[in-house]
Amino acid sequence: MSRYDTENQRKNLAWFLPRPKPDHYKGGMPLGCEDWLIELAKDIICDKDREKNFKILNLFCGMNKHGVRVDLNPEVKPDYLLDAHLCSKELLEKEGKFDLIIADPPYSNKEAKEIYSEVKLPKLSYELWTYECDKLLKVGGILIIYHKYLMPNPNWGAFEVAKRVFIGTRTYHLPRVAIYFKKIA
Repeated sequence: MSRYDTENQRKNLAWFLPRPKPDHYKGGMPLGCEDWLIELAKDIICDKDREKNFKILNLFCGMNKHGVRVDLNPEVKPDYLLDAHLCSKELLEKEGKFDLIIADPPYSNKEAKEIYSEVKLPKLSYELWTYECDKLLKVGGILIIYHKYLMPNPNWGAFEVAKRVFIGTRTYHLPRVAIYFKKIA
């Protein structure tokens, strides 16, 4: 077996997708990305019974269109206008737990101020909002963190890396990374 053909390396995947989507939302995903992320998550979960009532939470949703959409920006018309750092109580009461959570947070506090210029923002805390995701995700479910950095496992006791997708859009632009964390406990 070669060094590049290992279990760990088989978790890596690369996509090249068109950019931008018609909405041109600053910080938004490339055209088709959200659909592909969901399709791959369903393949990883691989549970036909679960697929019938597959529940998706789209955290920091921006202009994403699938699932229960949560954002602080009222302009994107989310289903819930909530802070991701404090969202689990209300969402658990009204929606229950989810099979898939897609989190597309601003990449920095500076970028958050640019995107959410009219909104009073909390300081981004990876540990806090991923803790909220942990409370909202079913065991066996997937947390996708879409970012420009390789983000760490939010909880080594509860999650394992299932897939890393490197997403390029065009030359001279930074790729993004979607890390699939599968909830194991």
